[in-house]
Order: sequence, then structure tokens, then C-alpha cells
Amino acid sequence: MNERTVALNSLLHEKFKWTHEQIEWLSPIASDDYAEYYDEDFISKFGLPALRLPLKEFWPANGPRWDGLARTSSGKLIFVEAKAYIEEGVDYASKAGPKSLEQIRRALEPLRLRSRQRAMRLGRVRSTSMQTD
Repeated sequence: MNERTVALNSLLHEKFKWTHEQIEWLSPIASDDYAEYYDEDFISKFGLPALRLPLKEFWPANGPRWDGLARTSSGKLIFVEAKAYIEEGVDYASKAGPKSLEQIRRALEPLRLRSRQRAMRLGRVRSTSMQTD
């Protein structure tokens, strides 16, 4: 983040149509030995309050290792997942074992349902098109 901060910030401003957001990169940065954070450590890095539900009950241990973490001046949180080579970007298979994969599915189901309900209210999908995969 240290060497290409201006270029990356410009791309974020352009893509999200941000005009007045300042971006503070928290990771990876030279002053923190380019550390990348995961599990409870990324929550601490953002300085977020304790979660109502402990992360370990919501998501399996050794979850995503964020390649970049940043915060905007208005409080938006930025999570970066980068890919080093093409094959890494097209491998859609989860590396999670069966127990962890089920925990992930249970954690995401309420979000999927709320997102579908919101889309229906906004007229973006019809109730008959709901998938149950």
C-alpha cells in the first residue's frame, strides 16, 4: 500500500464516485511490517467494538486473510482481497472442510434472505425467482 497508495486511492474514488473521502490504509503498511490480518485481528485493527456474536461462532477459524484494510474519513471500511495470478482468481472452489463450509452457509443465509427481501421490495426480483441452493 505504501508505494502505490495514490494510484489505488484514485481508482477507489473513481469506482465508488467518492469526491471527499480520505482513505487511511491500515494494512499492509511498512510501519506494521506489512502485516495482513484475519479472524479477530482484523476487527481489532479497525478498532471496532466487540461483536454481539463472537466471530468464532459466526465464521470458522483461519478465515479470510485480508490483503488490505482501510478506513475512509466518513467511516466506510475497505477490505481488499487481491489475487497474485490468474488461476487464483478463477478457482471458485472453497478450501473449507465440510464442517466449516456448513458454518459459513448458516452464517450467510440470513444475509441472503434479507438481501432477497430488499430486492423484492425494490422491484428488482420477483418472489417466484427465489433460489434455494
